[in-house]
Amino acid sequence: MEAVEKKTEAEIATYLRDKQEEAEAEASSVARNIISLAIHRYSQEETIERTVSTVTLPSEEMKGRIIGREGRNIKAIEQATGVDLIIDDTPDIITVSCFNPIRREIARQSLEILMKDGRIQPGRIEEVVQKVTDELEETIFKIGNEAVFKLGKMNRELIKLVGRMRFRYSYGQNGLSHSVEVAHFAGMMAAELGLNQALAKRAGLLHDIGKALDFETEGTHVEL
Repeated sequence: MEAVEKKTEAEIATYLRDKQEEAEAEASSVARNIISLAIHRYSQEETIERTVSTVTLPSEEMKGRIIGREGRNIKAIEQATGVDLIIDDTPDIITVSCFNPIRREIARQSLEILMKDGRIQPGRIEEVVQKVTDELEETIFKIGNEAVFKLGKMNRELIKLVGRMRFRYSYGQNGLSHSVEVAHFAGMMAAELGLNQALAKRAGLLHDIGKALDFETEGTHVEL
C-alpha cells in the first residue's frame, strides 16, 4: 500500500505540473489574442510630448511691446502665470516654458488675447490672466465631463482631474487621449472575457489620474 501510495503521489504531482504548464501556456496565448484583437479594433493618433509652447507674433515689433519698458510687461506676465517667456532671435515667435501644462496654456491664451487687444500693460495683464484662468477651469471641467459621460456618474473633483489630463503629456502622448485609449482597450478586453465593460472602462480612464497632479504636487503619479 505504501509503494502504491508513493507511486500515485508521484503520478499526481507530474499530472498537476503538466496541467499547470498547459494552463499557463493557454492563458498566455488567450491574453495575447485578446490584447491583439483590441489593438486591431482601436487606433489613436500619437501626439508629441511638450514642456514648451510657442506663440506666433503678428510682427517683430510685438516682441518689444511684450517686453515693455525696462521689462515690466514680461515680468508681469511671468509673475501672473508662473511661466518663463523666452524671447530670442527666432522671428515672430515667443516660447512659453513651464513644466506645469496648465500654467503654460494660461500664458499662451493670455498672450494671444493681449496681442489682439493691443493693451499690454501690467494692470491689463493681470486682468486677462485671471479671466483666462477662470475660463480654463470651466473648459477643463467640460473636457472631463465629456470623457466620463458614458461611464456614469463621477465625483466632480475627479472629473476636473480627468479634464486636466488634456494638458498633461507623457511619453509622447497626450494624457487624456492615452487614458481614453486605455479605457477603450479595457472595455474591449472585458467584453472578450465576459466582464463588466463599464467598470473596466472606468478603471482604464482613471489608471493615470495621478498625472493630473504630479506636476504641482510632490510624489509619483502612482502615489498621488
